[in-house]
Amino acid sequence: MSLVVAAPDALVATATELAGIGSALSAANLAAAAPTTGVLAAGADEVSAAVAALFPGTRRPIRR
Repeated sequence: MSLVVAAPDALVATATELAGIGSALSAANLAAAAPTTGVLAAGADEVSAAVAALFPGTRRPIRR
């Protein structure tokens, strides 16, 4: 027969810590979303600008 011992105080502390980590990750994702979802032209010429204009629908965050 297996016994499981749960320490409610430890569970609450761990849940709070995990929630804080989740909040920090969400904030980091939001901060990084804008600068990492655009397609910039590789150069200052017309061809580079035209190629960058072909991909407006690919701007999406990697993490959701």
